[in-house]
Amino acid sequence: MVHADELRDQLTDDTLVDNLLTDFDTANIDDTTKAILQFAVKVTESAHTVTAADLDHLRNFGITDETLFAIVEIVGFFCYINRLASAFGVELDDFIEGNYRNESKG
Repeated sequence: MVHADELRDQLTDDTLVDNLLTDFDTANIDDTTKAILQFAVKVTESAHTVTAADLDHLRNFGITDETLFAIVEIVGFFCYINRLASAFGVELDDFIEGNYRNESKG
């Protein structure tokens, strides 16, 4: 996974990256980051259930409305791009690495 490899390069802590990939709730990260990730999962899996209390919970960590908007925007973009990739059968890691070849163009 390209993103995981990039994260490993940035963090230089393979255990932390593995924990983030498998169960970030148990990863050694600060509470603010954990709350953001929990919110991102909720937006991804069931955005229609997000409540004012969810937003207030993040605001209690000092997260601004501008940042909340950015979080939702980023989650939405990733959902969108993954749907496109799924619909067209594109492996995003190959595409990102430059190994994708559009068969319709030869």
